[in-house]
Amino acid sequence: MSAWRTAEVLTAEDVLARSVADADKAMREAAKLRYPQREPSADDVRRVMQYAKSNAASPELQALQRRIAGGYLSWRQVLMGEAAADRGVRAALEADREALSALCRGEEPRVDPPKPRPRDDDEPISFTEDAW
Repeated sequence: MSAWRTAEVLTAEDVLARSVADADKAMREAAKLRYPQREPSADDVRRVMQYAKSNAASPELQALQRRIAGGYLSWRQVLMGEAAADRGVRAALEADREALSALCRGEEPRVDPPKPRPRDDDEPISFTEDAW
């Protein structure tokens, strides 16, 4: 029944099969690089939780902390990449990627000092004639 399969069709099937196998291999290798090889320790989870509750965390990470506190997810699922398909998880991880990586390595995250906000009662820096 394979009389309809010409040499060109057989060649195309072979090329397609190799391409699919190469793509599967690349996906497996990328997944190894993307997610940690070990389970997060209790200390990792504790450090991440404390950071997520702090003012240094992004609003996205704070929102994720509230979802986890509500029982919708766990930090283990987030840190192992099992919840990577969730839009809120991705946003939080992208917003605080460097800090979370440092925390999971046992380091303190580098936190930029907050910029001072201008107050309404600050005097203008320069005066013009019409301001008098």
